[in-house]
Amino acid sequence: MRELGGFRKVNPKPIVRWWVERFGVPEELFRDLEFYMKGKTNVWAVRKFERIPSLRYDAVGMVVVRMVKGGYKPTTNAVQVFGRWATKNVVDLDEEELRRFISGLSVEVEAPVEEGYVIVRYRGLPVGCGLYRRGVLKSLVPKDRRIQELT
Repeated sequence: MRELGGFRKVNPKPIVRWWVERFGVPEELFRDLEFYMKGKTNVWAVRKFERIPSLRYDAVGMVVVRMVKGGYKPTTNAVQVFGRWATKNVVDLDEEELRRFISGLSVEVEAPVEEGYVIVRYRGLPVGCGLYRRGVLKSLVPKDRRIQELT
């Protein structure tokens, strides 16, 4: 496997297949990307290029998934980039539900989705990742991106 300044290239097929099967995102969106890991959890997507400068990197491209027990978890950045093409396991929120979600709170909502990670949208735009179980959508918006209600 090729290295990119401390990052090792990984097989893209299982990652792309997961995005396609879990969210219905078209496989073509990943055609020009390569996937790399540094450590054991973060998988980074980088646009394909021919020559790799021999430097050390702290970060490359964008983290698209994190390895978690039982599979993958999509990152907020990746959801915001690829989520507009998702055709399944998507939860659309109204304004009140969105306010709770981006504040880091759980939202009770019935949605025609499989349990597990879902893409959360508002007015068709991807906002972030949630964890859906038994009618409850748990916000996975990172703490540093949460918006607190103004009173």
